[in-house]
Order: sequence, then C-alpha cells, then structure tokens
Amino acid sequence: MKSILTLGPIAAAVLLAACASQQPPPPELLQARSAVQTAGANPQVLANAPLELKKATDTLDRANALNAKGESLAEVASTAYVARRQAETAMAIADAKQNAATIQSAEAERERARADARAADARRAQAQAANARADGSGARAQALSAQQLAEAARAQADASEARAKAARDEAANAQASASAAQLQAAALQAQLTELQAKQTDRGMLVTLGDVLFEFGRADIKPGSQGALRKLADYLQQHTDRRVLIEGYTDSVGSDAANLALSQRRAESVAAALGAMGVATSRISTRGYGESYPVADNGTDTNRALNRRVEVYISDNDQPVRARG
Repeated sequence: MKSILTLGPIAAAVLLAACASQQPPPPELLQARSAVQTAGANPQVLANAPLELKKATDTLDRANALNAKGESLAEVASTAYVARRQAETAMAIADAKQNAATIQSAEAERERARADARAADARRAQAQAANARADGSGARAQALSAQQLAEAARAQADASEARAKAARDEAANAQASASAAQLQAAALQAQLTELQAKQTDRGMLVTLGDVLFEFGRADIKPGSQGALRKLADYLQQHTDRRVLIEGYTDSVGSDAANLALSQRRAESVAAALGAMGVATSRISTRGYGESYPVADNGTDTNRALNRRVEVYISDNDQPVRARG
C-alpha cells in the first residue's frame, strides 16, 4: 500500500480502483479515469485549476468506490460521467488562464518596445527642434517640422497605450470565459443531482415514479408536477437536447390495456413539458406496457417500481435511440 501512495492521489485512485473492483468497470469509468489522469499530469491544470482538479478527483474516487462495492453500473456510469466533465472543465479553465496570461504578457512586451521606440523618436524630434531654434530665424521651418514630428510621436505613444488597454481587456475577457465555464460545469452537476439523473448508453435517464398518476389513470395529479418543472427548466437551458419519454406499467390488467395506459402516460408527461415551454418537436413518446420491468411483480412494492415513466435526454442534438 505504501508504494501506491507514492504515485500521487490521482494515479493512486486509478490503481486502487483497478485492484479493488469486483466487477468490470463500465466504459464511462474508464473514460473518467483517463480524463482525470490526463488533467492531473498537466502542469497548467495543477497551477491554474487545482480546485476543479480536486473536484474531479473526489468524484472519480466516489465512482471507483461504487464500482468496487458492486453498485449498479448505471450509478457508476453517472458518477463517472460527472468526474469526466469536471476533469474536462479543469483543462478548459487552465487553458483559458494560460492563454490569457500569454496574450497579456506578449502584448505588454510589444507595447513596451513600441513605447520605448516612440519615446526615442520624441526625444530626437525635440532635440532637432531645439537645434533648429538655436540656428536662428532661417531654421524656423525645420523647427516647425521637428515639432510636428514630436506631436506625431506623442500621438503614437497614446495609440500604444490604447492598444495595451485593449490587450488587458482581452485578458480580462478570457478570465471571465474561464469563470463562466466553471460556473456552467457546477450548474450542470447541480441540475443532474437534483433530477437524480443517471448516464446510460442511450443518454441521461430521469425516472418518474407512479406518484404522478392515480391508479389506472393517465392524468397527472394536481400538485405533483415539481419534478416535471425541474426537468422542463433543464431542457429549456439545453435546447439542443432531444427527449424520448417511455411509459411502463405493472402486470395487473390485460396486456392491451397496460400498453395503452403506458402510452397515454408518456403522452401526458410530454404535454406537461410542452405546457411548461419545452418545444414538442424535441419530444417523442413510446409506451411499453408491462414489458421491461425493473423488479418482479410479486409484491406491491415491486409493482410500484414498475409503474414508471422514463425520460431519456440525448447527449447531443440527435434523437434518442429506441430500445433494441
């Protein structure tokens, strides 16, 4: 164990996970390990985004622990997805800060050189003007020309200062962009946590239980739309994502009745999201009845788990893949 600790916290987290895992890690966990290890090996990340790297490392530790305990692959994948996004955010912030510093330093150096040159020109012009005045009235024209050169040099110096200020403003904008990326990543993580979303190979999954509906009905119960409002807010902030809503029932009743009920419930959720401002062109629905249960239908508790609506959110602007 001592030899592992000398590898550093990020490499140790990856190696410990590989030794302790009792189930093969899902692809999302392997991707997260690679992303965190890459970020941790980047000196710019260590210097410019240590807090973001620490968040990514801690989240990866949680994903490794879940995998080692044999928790569900969906939960492991969801946690690993957040860790990978945090590592990518750390890299983006580090790059933005480094670019801002490079731009600011280079522009400041150029402006110093230009200012020195302008000052030298001004001194030469002033010397020429003084010499011209000393030569007497016959050199008035030359003195005037030298004075004009001095004024032009001062104008160029003012322009150099303006360019330096523009470079400082550009660096400040780059820093603001890095801060915005950090805030966006934190907001995304908070939204996913609040929705209890899980990453799957079909996209992010949000499961809505049967608390939305009365038994055997497809109308959404009044006062039970809190989860739908959170989901609608998320979708309105990510307008490029597509949505597939799937309805499911338990095994009570006929196959045909359950299939129709599951479809109506999926459509009710779609209509509610549409009423909350989500474009219906982004939403598809499908009812599966009592197919694909998540638990045995032998108890009331398990039947309640099977009575559900699953909302899949695409990872990009393409439609969510249907069940195979």
